[in-house]
Amino acid sequence: MKKIVLLFVLLFGISFAEKNNALGLWVGDGGGWGVDYKRLMGKDNALDIYLGDFELGDNTSVGLGAGYYFLFNVIKADASVGRFPLHVGPNLGLGLWSGSGYGGFDLTLNIAGGITWFTPTSPTMDVSLEVVSPHIVQLRHSSWTAPNGSDDSDTRFSVIKGSLGLRFLFHLYFF
Repeated sequence: MKKIVLLFVLLFGISFAEKNNALGLWVGDGGGWGVDYKRLMGKDNALDIYLGDFELGDNTSVGLGAGYYFLFNVIKADASVGRFPLHVGPNLGLGLWSGSGYGGFDLTLNIAGGITWFTPTSPTMDVSLEVVSPHIVQLRHSSWTAPNGSDDSDTRFSVIKGSLGLRFLFHLYFF
């Protein structure tokens, strides 16, 4: 675990004096779930790295995504109830899967936006609800073994594919 924290420190320049770094969980519609790391880059932006959609065993899949969000503090509330910034920004994703006789990957770009509640508690926590756009751009490559034993593959590029999605996130800021 110490090596993982050290890797985050080196990659993201994490400062332990400020509690701008959080680990969290997310759940999406359609059964998607995972863990993520969130870094408040300043008062007006944040970086969120998602890992999820796990499936292990005969069929294996995993997804990795990153979002860069712009925060807008347009909702005014008493400080005793916390802050409620709106956020919007691009998401880039990579999905990998494999199984008996097939495998592939996809690269996606979409936009996510929502509202976050930064609780006035100690330690600081946040709860977010996001709307995720359909894939603006998707590159997908699949390969499989055909019934006759030959290898086959398919690569597709698509624009505006999929449907709107929802994602619920919870973060705890402790470093």
